[in-house]
Amino acid sequence: MTTAPVVRVTLAGVRSATHLVHAGGWLRHLLAHEAADVVVDYLGSGSFLGRDNVAEEHVREFLPSGPRVRLRPVGTPGHGRPVEGERRVLLSVGAPGIKPFLRLVTRERTRPEVVVVDEGIGTYGDWRTRRDAWRRQGGREPWPTVRAAAVSTAARVLTDRRWALYEKVGPTWRVVPEVAAAFTSVELPAEEPTAVYLTQPWVEMGLLGEDAYRAHLEDVAAACEAVGLVFAVRPHPAEAGGRYAAWRELSRDRPAELDSQVLAAAVVLGTDSTALLNLAAVHAKRALRVSLPELDHLETALGPDQRSLLDAFLPEPVLAADRTALAAALSASR
Repeated sequence: MTTAPVVRVTLAGVRSATHLVHAGGWLRHLLAHEAADVVVDYLGSGSFLGRDNVAEEHVREFLPSGPRVRLRPVGTPGHGRPVEGERRVLLSVGAPGIKPFLRLVTRERTRPEVVVVDEGIGTYGDWRTRRDAWRRQGGREPWPTVRAAAVSTAARVLTDRRWALYEKVGPTWRVVPEVAAAFTSVELPAEEPTAVYLTQPWVEMGLLGEDAYRAHLEDVAAACEAVGLVFAVRPHPAEAGGRYAAWRELSRDRPAELDSQVLAAAVVLGTDSTALLNLAAVHAKRALRVSLPELDHLETALGPDQRSLLDAFLPEPVLAADRTALAAALSASR
């Protein structure tokens, strides 16, 4: 009797629900194109800025289920054990997980196939942008530099396949349909006269004070209201609650790219962010980048691919403090 083929996937590096969407997209692609059953050894989620933003319901919703799939989180029977007739894959977010890779090789004496899905816009940076990101998250030298160099080297040497949402074509970029399918399966709601601002945890990262961020949002809200749009705020999952009580605050339970309240907006706004980029590129949402002087150094520090990717799908940033210019940009985008 021949044992049915099995692909045993070790899923590592998840830090957000959006990472699970990308991982689930690759797993569904695997199931659709191969006859093998799939066993997923899920290593769980890590924290970002001290918060674990991945809930159990995210795992159930965004990873595939069915008779051909078996999910084995850490602590469940059989987690990490070999399966007869298996092919092994390390599915990592952003870059190959060095520790999971070494554990697999040490324990099982063979090298797994390594597939890397998008972490976010950081995936399209280089070792310097990774180093700077870890510094902003509180890392102290020399560890951000050492870690960035190690991860960049691992990405170059260990990756067998990139499951990337964006592909560079000459001087510009295109959305990869197979990868975008994880986001485009949602039905787009009817448009409403709302403007949704996608926030970032700048205060938690120490890059902006509470008062400065509030003043920035007041500028954006005033420009939106001047052109007849209801202003709403969609907080980043890593932010403290209650910050945006002065405005209509949307739920942050789902990735913005799959949130019906965000998808119904006439326009979405924000500083440079993965969600803003994805909404514009994948869902063709009208999107505006807004800027404030305190964050200009982040724009300057973008890597060349990050900059060209943002520019391919988003207009140039508009200074939020110039309410007249921002209102004009909002009117032109409608």
